[in-house]
Amino acid sequence: MIQHTNEIPVVPLNTCSYILWRDAHSLIGYEPLRVKDSRTGPHFDDMYTLELVCQGMQEIHLDGNWHPVPPLHVIWTSPYIQHAHHIASELETIFVIFRKEMVERVWQELYKNCAFKAPHASILPCPPQLQNALYQLLQEVRRCGQTSNYIISLHLQLVLATFLRSTARPGFPAPTVPMQPSALRHASDGILQAMRLLEKHHACSSLALENIASTIGLSSFYFSRRFKQEVGTTPGHYLRQQRLNHALQLLFTTSLSIEEISYRSGFSSSRQFTEACKVVLGQAPSTLRKARGLFFLSPAPAAAGMPPVLDAPPQSLSI
Repeated sequence: MIQHTNEIPVVPLNTCSYILWRDAHSLIGYEPLRVKDSRTGPHFDDMYTLELVCQGMQEIHLDGNWHPVPPLHVIWTSPYIQHAHHIASELETIFVIFRKEMVERVWQELYKNCAFKAPHASILPCPPQLQNALYQLLQEVRRCGQTSNYIISLHLQLVLATFLRSTARPGFPAPTVPMQPSALRHASDGILQAMRLLEKHHACSSLALENIASTIGLSSFYFSRRFKQEVGTTPGHYLRQQRLNHALQLLFTTSLSIEEISYRSGFSSSRQFTEACKVVLGQAPSTLRKARGLFFLSPAPAAAGMPPVLDAPPQSLSI
C-alpha cells in the first residue's frame, strides 16, 4: 500500500461499494444509474483507478481545480495524486481498480524499452476500443460464475493495455454513444437485419421505421416490441444513437457547421441534433466543440513513500 506522511487520508479502495469481482491485483465495480448528491474530501487512493462515466455527470478536483466529467469520458487517477469527487445528479459508472504492480507490469509488456510513464491523472473521451473492452468485461463478470477468473483477468489486462496505449498516442477519437453490450448475442436474424439497415441508412432523414419493419416482414407494433426485447432499446432510440455517433465524429474531426453536421447525420434540423446532444452529453454541440480537450497530469520523480510534486500545469490538447 502507498503510504503518505501528510494529513491527507489514503482511501483503501478494496472496501468501496458496488464491487462485483476481485483478485489479488485488481477490482471490478459497477454503479447503476441513480441520483446521487455527494462530495468527498481531498484524499489519495491506495491503487490506480480507471472509471467510465456511462451516464450522468460528475466533477473531480485535480491540481487545484474542479473538472467536469461528462458521459462517455474516463477518469484515471494514480495513488500519487490528491483528488476529490463531487456528484450532484444521476450517475452510472463502470470502474476498475489496479494495484501498482499490475500497472507497471502491463506497461513493461507494452513498452519494454521505455521508462514507466503512466499519467498520474487524466480525463479524456473514452476511445471506442476502451468502451467495448469495459462493457465486455462487465458482461463477463455478470455471467454468474460461468466465466473463469483466468478469463476475467485476461479481460482486465486488455482494458488496462487499451487505456495505456491510448495515453501514449497524440490524439483520441471522438466519444460515441455506447450500445447495449449484449445486443447482438441474442438477437434474431430479422432484428439483426433491421439493425444493419438502421446503421447503413441512418443518415437519411426520411428513413421510416415502418419501412424497416416491412422489410423484415413485421408490423410496426410487433417490430418495435421484438426490437426492444432483443436489443434492449427501441428502434427509434437505436436510430438516434447511430445519428448522434455520426454527428459527434463530424463535430470533433471537421470544421463543418452545426447545420451541415445535422444534415449529414440524418437529423431533421440542427435543433434536433442540439436537443439530442443536451440529453446525452449535457451540453449543446457548439459548447462541446469549443470546450473539447484532454486533461493530463504527467508523472514526475517521487521520493520514496511520498507523492510526487507536480510542477507543470495540466495540458489542454485539442483534437
